[in-house]
Amino acid sequence: MEKGEFLTVTNDIWVSKDSNSPWAFQMMLIDSNHDSWIYGRENSINRSMADIIAKTKEGIPNLKPEIQLLYKGGSSKIREKDHNDFLTVIPLLTPQAREWLKASLHTQFPEGHVWVDYIENDN
Repeated sequence: MEKGEFLTVTNDIWVSKDSNSPWAFQMMLIDSNHDSWIYGRENSINRSMADIIAKTKEGIPNLKPEIQLLYKGGSSKIREKDHNDFLTVIPLLTPQAREWLKASLHTQFPEGHVWVDYIENDN
């Protein structure tokens, strides 16, 4: 970006030390309505802001894995690395988190989604 330039709409920001350095981290921006998070790809999918954040043992807040998987699986094309993340993380989710992810993917993709099939058949 040029000095003085601003973004009117963006979903995430990638941060690096300078233009010659690799990306250090990504900040994802979310839609919200007062105390509720709203999934940008399907506005009927939402949760309270307090219910989308988990904390590490050290108290560092992070996006709950089922929310992150929804972003990864909700894309028009699922990348191999996102599918691998799904296969790694899905066994670690609570039954409630798995059900929420399955229901959310079904809401976004009523015609079907490969991850919904996997969650249903993995029980």
